[in-house]
Amino acid sequence: MRLRAKALIVLAAAVLFVLPLASQQQPAPKPDYAPLVGVWALEVNAGGEYYYLTLEFKLTEGKIEGALSEQNGAFTNLPASNIEWDNTVLKFDFKSPTPPDGVERLIKSEFKSVNGKLEGMMTVPELGMSVPVTGTKK
Repeated sequence: MRLRAKALIVLAAAVLFVLPLASQQQPAPKPDYAPLVGVWALEVNAGGEYYYLTLEFKLTEGKIEGALSEQNGAFTNLPASNIEWDNTVLKFDFKSPTPPDGVERLIKSEFKSVNGKLEGMMTVPELGMSVPVTGTKK
């Protein structure tokens, strides 16, 4: 009986030690920025009115940087901020002049990588407006 009680205590102690280790989540894999790096052509569909942007990503000292430009020169090299990439979903913000009054506003972007293309939305929170965007790498 004593042997059985000792075995149960040892088993209980082992479970209490191993259980917290097993329940810890594995860290998220490091982002692989290689699929993002380069120049992307973005097509913005604003209710049937189309805008064309260029999005360029580069790695500088292991950190991803991005900039956006409008095809007709309305703005150039606007820096992307708060860039997040989990190897599938891309999120970033930028500030840009926006219709209807040309005032600079925060634009939040969220895309999913689908078959090497970007599909998602750009949202102007201040205006409560979202538009679909597709992107292809040049």
